[in-house]
Amino acid sequence: MTSLSAESILTSMGTVLILHSTYSCLQYRSLAMAADLLDTTSPPIDVVIEVFLGFLLCLMGQLMCGSFHEVRKSGLSLGSGVKRAEIVAPAYRTRDFDLFVTRARMFSVVRGERLQ
Repeated sequence: MTSLSAESILTSMGTVLILHSTYSCLQYRSLAMAADLLDTTSPPIDVVIEVFLGFLLCLMGQLMCGSFHEVRKSGLSLGSGVKRAEIVAPAYRTRDFDLFVTRARMFSVVRGERLQ
């Protein structure tokens, strides 16, 4: 038999609150449309408060989960002796987010220009 930790209880309660607020908002909108109320664009304040509390519970549960991943830095020396710190991603993560390619290269090929 497994024991539940405080983190999983907080996260589960937050998730249940968010799901309940979703159902409450949908029920409010269906009842408001049936009663021909004009203002159904914004949810009721109790739903907004419930979503906020659910978010806070989920956040607290996830922050209490344990240690965070380590961010290491490696120093690169530039010509003037100034060191630049580079953020190194963990080995199991890819560095795809560093590769930034825009559509400018494609448009330059269409126009016949050459980008460097």
